[in-house]
Amino acid sequence: MNTIADISRINAEKYPDRTATVYKDVHYSFASQYQRALKLASALSSLGCRPHDRVAILAKNCIEYLELYSACELAGFIVAPINYRLSSAEITFIYENTSPKVCFYGAEYEEELAGLKEEYKGSRHFIRIDEHSKAKNEYADFIDAGEAVSPVYTPVADDAACIIHTSGTTGRPKGAVLTQGVLLGIAETLSADAGIEEDDYGLVMQPLFHVGAKFLQSAHHVRAATIKLEKGFEPALVWQILSSEDITTMQVVPTMLDMLLAEIKDGVYPETKLKTIFYSTAPIKESLLRRGLQVFGQVFLQQYGSTEGGSISSLAKSHHINDGTQEEQRWLTSAGVVSPGVEIRIVDSDGKSLAQGEAGEIVVKNKNIMQRYWNDEEATSNTIVDGFLHTGDIGYLDKDGFLYIVDRKKDMIISGGENIYPREIEITLLAHPGVLEVAVIGVPDDRWGEAVQAVVVCDENISVSEEELISYCKEHIASYKKPKAVSFVEVLPRIATGKVDKVSLRKPYWESESRSVG
Repeated sequence: MNTIADISRINAEKYPDRTATVYKDVHYSFASQYQRALKLASALSSLGCRPHDRVAILAKNCIEYLELYSACELAGFIVAPINYRLSSAEITFIYENTSPKVCFYGAEYEEELAGLKEEYKGSRHFIRIDEHSKAKNEYADFIDAGEAVSPVYTPVADDAACIIHTSGTTGRPKGAVLTQGVLLGIAETLSADAGIEEDDYGLVMQPLFHVGAKFLQSAHHVRAATIKLEKGFEPALVWQILSSEDITTMQVVPTMLDMLLAEIKDGVYPETKLKTIFYSTAPIKESLLRRGLQVFGQVFLQQYGSTEGGSISSLAKSHHINDGTQEEQRWLTSAGVVSPGVEIRIVDSDGKSLAQGEAGEIVVKNKNIMQRYWNDEEATSNTIVDGFLHTGDIGYLDKDGFLYIVDRKKDMIISGGENIYPREIEITLLAHPGVLEVAVIGVPDDRWGEAVQAVVVCDENISVSEEELISYCKEHIASYKKPKAVSFVEVLPRIATGKVDKVSLRKPYWESESRSVG
């Protein structure tokens, strides 16, 4: 097995009748999913798609999403998922950056794509996925036109498999290119860390435009295990599923865990069959993790990594000890130990390696880092230097090899599992006539991990309120990026170089926290 495409092909041969995916109570076998993926790949080829062409997807979780991933992997097309929570302008940028031959979209996003459909009418294809309406289902008709035949082209490990866009510090998203081999390698790493076996049953509820959901799906299917795909996350529904079905694994971001625990009334909750809860994407508060351990037991597994860097380190289930020694309890604030096959360095601003216990930027080298940023050679060369990927995270290694994340080199905010870059919000606010200067920082939030806080210097001649600025942001960028609060000051603090001193702005909010990133 050398590519992510091999997973669906081998499972269809070895375990044709085994359930691969459960979606809306329908059981899809490995054989049926493979056959539909072949038909879809055939239909895309008939439409003019060739190896390395991009296929965009703008949709919520659905069985069609997995079919599209599989079809593109088998035929060597490149999947370009689009975050449906983005604004129309952001969606347009990602679409034009990848120039997809075909864009599949959920019927609910007709309005967001109206302009693009008109602009590229006759030159590019848009195919609607409509699960509910009695109107013509373009996707169903399209896949039915294909033939269940093997694609002409067989992908190799170094072929690009998907382009996952992350927000940029200047407001421009960057598309991380992950190869067929990288996706397979990450699937094998996660499945090994969790001990996933063929009788496991994984609950996938994070959006498939995120690598987290894709990685979890692949980690189960690489072991021929079954997944249950949900359209999204609803805490009450998750508890219902956990109490009525034999779910053994699931993945959460800290916000999801907090919302699940908030559903518990009077200390009463059902028993579950969970043996692994992956948590990742955002820093977790120690108090929240301890509450989770009390409810679910010692089933938590932390994965530290990124879209660009894959899986970097892991805090094993055995390291999650609620009432251990002082040293063992300290592990709960770490990101675990470095994963096998990963070379890690802690470096200063000049790239010099630092000693044990000294904090610096985390740089990593492993076979599962991204290949490059799509259409962005400058960002690629700045991020991958001499084979090492610069994560932008600040951390240190202790004497036992545990990695601790203490800050971020760049000012990225992680709120509810979403990466938010302050510069994008600052640019938006500076376009408001009442704003002279602005600094955006992340502040602690019990539910979301971090919340967006804007610190604004106003034009004294223009009256502006907190509510007005928050609404203004909501109109111009994705709603989840807007500030939760706005404070007004007469002057922003600055360091000697003239740059805004965000350290001093953050300090009052983070003084009582164990980690300066949430």
